Amino acid sequence: MTRREWLAAAVAAHAAGAERTEAERAEYLRRLLGKLCTELGPRPSGSKAFDAGMRIVHRELRAALPKVEYDAVTFRRWTTSGKARFRAGGRDFETYIAENSPGTPDGGVRGALRRAGSGFEIADRESGRALARFRVSEFGRAIASLHTGTDEVPLFSIGRQDMAGLDELARANAPAEAEAAVRWIGAARARNVIGTVAGESREEILVVAHADTKYNTPGANDNTASLITMVMAARAMGGRKPKRTLRFLATAGEELSYFGAKHYAERRRREGTLGDVKICINLDSLTYGPNWQINTTDGELAELILAVHRDLGIRAEPKVFHRDDTMDSAPFKAGGARTVHINSRGDDARTLPLWHRPEDTAETIKTEFVENSFRVLVELLDRLQRRGG
Repeated sequence: MTRREWLAAAVAAHAAGAERTEAERAEYLRRLLGKLCTELGPRPSGSKAFDAGMRIVHRELRAALPKVEYDAVTFRRWTTSGKARFRAGGRDFETYIAENSPGTPDGGVRGALRRAGSGFEIADRESGRALARFRVSEFGRAIASLHTGTDEVPLFSIGRQDMAGLDELARANAPAEAEAAVRWIGAARARNVIGTVAGESREEILVVAHADTKYNTPGANDNTASLITMVMAARAMGGRKPKRTLRFLATAGEELSYFGAKHYAERRRREGTLGDVKICINLDSLTYGPNWQINTTDGELAELILAVHRDLGIRAEPKVFHRDDTMDSAPFKAGGARTVHINSRGDDARTLPLWHRPEDTAETIKTEFVENSFRVLVELLDRLQRRGG
């Protein structure tokens, strides 16, 4: 890009409402985190809070992009009523019922606590049948996980800090009980939001960030800050006329086996345009630290991202993992796109225990992580415009 082209783009972006300076972006980040995380709180797909959040995303994109649309998905929605309960050996333990898990009968289940693989079970004392299962959180305290099994045994989460006490109780087959009420809502609706900057060709670069959270967390790190990073990049691109079309996709359902991305990819397949998506960049949890985790089997794309970091003087240690995304970019790779899934690490002791927890709040976001990701993303999109393939 020449200096004249850069100045023209900067003027157009300012006219479109984009944030031009680091200070303006920091204030924009603070404001949107406040609206999405603090005011709305948890935003599971299909909830009123999720719908309200997507209206905010739509509004912010519409202020800068010529075309913004909704993409509605109908799905069977799981929800929980009240607080899950787990008690063993006369002690109460923090727990969450997994999303999409069966609930317990009214009044809960009661039996003996026993070890089951890396977790625990409550078993019926007479038959030995499992009545409830408990999975240990990977990074710390209990989380809202996802039940992907086909059985009718309720799945709960427990924290690592409770392992020693539960081990002792399991060896004694201590009495245990658990309770969680859930319900299913047929034909619930959630909407993706798509913003488009039309290019000179049909070839397309797609940037994806999921907008949903678990039911128990405002999800500032997973994934609201990354969503805002994408929105800011879209707003910065709004006044340009790129060579390739730029599309920015805020998805529903990432926390529920990625149904929003799958739905949008299928829609594009039916329309005969899925093949137009040449590159897909999936942004997920960019604020766990300063170091991008670059997941891709595309060596050229990985090297380009590393070069952008070097050329911008970003003080970080990005790392490449030679593996493909199994999440929101996966259906676009299946359609022929080159894909990269970007996560982050480096502030792990502080941030990873926030994963899928109520403490994942707006105040935990470090502005510099968002600013650096914004700079790298915008420069990456510029360079991809100049490259073929």
